[in-house]
Amino acid sequence: MFTRCRFVFGVLLAMGLSFAFARADRIELQDGSVVNGKIVSADAGKFKVETDFAGTVEIAQDKIKSFASDEALFVNLPDGTTVQGRVESTDAGIKVFAQDGQMNTTPAKVTAVWRSGGESPEIRKLKTDAAASARKWKYEAGVDITGRTGPQEKFGSALDFKATLGSPHDKLQFYAHAERAKENGRDTADAQKGGVDYSAFYSDKNVWYVRTELEKDKIKALDLRSTSAFGLGRKLIKKPVQDLEFRFGASYLYETYSNNTKFDSPGLDVSLLHNYTFTGRAKMINNLTYTPAFKDFKNYRLHHESAIELPIGASMWKLRIGLVNEYLSEPPPATERLDTVYFTRLILNWE
Repeated sequence: MFTRCRFVFGVLLAMGLSFAFARADRIELQDGSVVNGKIVSADAGKFKVETDFAGTVEIAQDKIKSFASDEALFVNLPDGTTVQGRVESTDAGIKVFAQDGQMNTTPAKVTAVWRSGGESPEIRKLKTDAAASARKWKYEAGVDITGRTGPQEKFGSALDFKATLGSPHDKLQFYAHAERAKENGRDTADAQKGGVDYSAFYSDKNVWYVRTELEKDKIKALDLRSTSAFGLGRKLIKKPVQDLEFRFGASYLYETYSNNTKFDSPGLDVSLLHNYTFTGRAKMINNLTYTPAFKDFKNYRLHHESAIELPIGASMWKLRIGLVNEYLSEPPPATERLDTVYFTRLILNWE
């Protein structure tokens, strides 16, 4: 009785092992070695195989002599033909048993393989491209505060906000900035600025843009400055780590001051926008804008900003250190032509 039970157990064990091995896909390599596992997919010259001994591994397609599957696979060929069926190894390569016949080929001629319920490389590429092209909002808010007590009392603060909706094809940006400063109880800065900037590619490196900006500065007696511009631009440098864009267009400037002085004129809009990303996510930003008026070319405005952004660990926070130069060729009375601001700003980024 014991001998018979042992015999039955041995038969069942052998059947179970045979079934387990039968269920495994088989990949034979050019050097004669064999890998047993589950063929998940093949694409871009690599087979992805799930194994019991090493998890999921990738095997270079040019190292494979033949392969076989217990379940039906989708097999794609260079001419675009896709056949679904069980695969068997042959002396010349592989044979795919489809419902309407058989197909003989070699592993070298297979462009892709995927299982039932999986996605073809074309579908995956479409999804990846769609995700990469999708517009996505990004936000940043910054604050900088300076102060001093003692013989002199000084206090200054600035708030900065930016919202960007971007894709590989276009970019929409809203921005706002406000600053206040006092020295010995006297206001030395009281300004607000906000604007919208939109640009879109019409070829690989060429863009068109439109922008508008509103500004108010109590210290300079500026009740309102409105600048609107549109034109064309070109990416002089377009790389993952560096971007340099040149813009040239037409503008319209309107200014009104607290002494009832007004000025308005069409003009030019010329700018350079540059950013460079260093290793470790640190970034350098440089912007330069020149807007002369047609009514009087001696009346122009030059805006320059340079900054370095330093990430704070792996968090959403970063530190921006920089300066802003604002040059007015014909400033209001009792106002300097050049206004320079140095800042250190703490910025929060989120999506």
